[in-house]
Amino acid sequence: MANKTITIIGSYSVGLFIRGDALPAKGETVIGNEFFEGGGGKGSNQAVAAALFGGHARFIGCIGFDKYGQDALAMYKRLGIDFSSIRIDPTTHTSVGAILIDKYGHNSISIVLGANMRLSTKDIDDSEEALRNSFIVGFQLENDRKVVEYAIRKVHALGVPTFLDPAPAAKLPDDLYPCLDYIKPNETEATMLTGINVSGLASAEDAGHWFIEKGVRNAIITLGEHGAVLVTANEVKRYHSPTVKAVDTTGAGDIFAGGFLTALSQGKPLDCAIKFANHAAAISVTRLGVIDAIPKLEEVEASMLEKK
Repeated sequence: MANKTITIIGSYSVGLFIRGDALPAKGETVIGNEFFEGGGGKGSNQAVAAALFGGHARFIGCIGFDKYGQDALAMYKRLGIDFSSIRIDPTTHTSVGAILIDKYGHNSISIVLGANMRLSTKDIDDSEEALRNSFIVGFQLENDRKVVEYAIRKVHALGVPTFLDPAPAAKLPDDLYPCLDYIKPNETEATMLTGINVSGLASAEDAGHWFIEKGVRNAIITLGEHGAVLVTANEVKRYHSPTVKAVDTTGAGDIFAGGFLTALSQGKPLDCAIKFANHAAAISVTRLGVIDAIPKLEEVEASMLEKK
């Protein structure tokens, strides 16, 4: 039986959330209504979502020797995530993010990456056996970009499928795209990477074709409440999102990624995996936070049945 482990190489960052009526303008102080904290970071969020959806998840990253780092390890242990390849760096702090959320669910985020920037090519090489034995390996851009690029190339050379969530958006070398089996940018990231102003379904298709021409095998452009677009060399397909009332959009893209990777690892076809991810992300924006907003598997399945 093939190994179905979903390995995520990426970032962990504790999130400090403040919710209020409005986001502050430059130089303005506003009074918030609610404060809470929770584990975050795009890589960690995706691994957690994969585990909660029933996937066998492994996380590779770097954390600090501090309370936030210990909290992360405790969370991974509780959720059954393999964290044996996480390195603890005693010379720096675990990454911290401050997330401000307004009454419409819009957010503003600032992150100090800390230990995330200490993830090294040696960490990747030391994890080679785990990478070789993975079903798929997921990446984002919250670590040193050169290390991420090195890891993508290495995993591709090992013959293991690769998935990139290119956030925060940054220009990538042209010769990296052929190493990607899946890329999943949102509108902003797709615009940054392709130079195409992605503002709807038609322009998302154009951006998807751009990625395919660069050598990516599957481009999934996510469009928030407007769903997603899949572009491959052979097809273009649009996916609509269920209509929901957004409370907090933080982490929706990570939950999409975790759901998508889990569905693939469970043998579901690409079309079904995107539908599952779309519904999971839509449900998540109706709740505060990221990890606390990840829906239960049965909720996602029920949502998919309602929309048939």
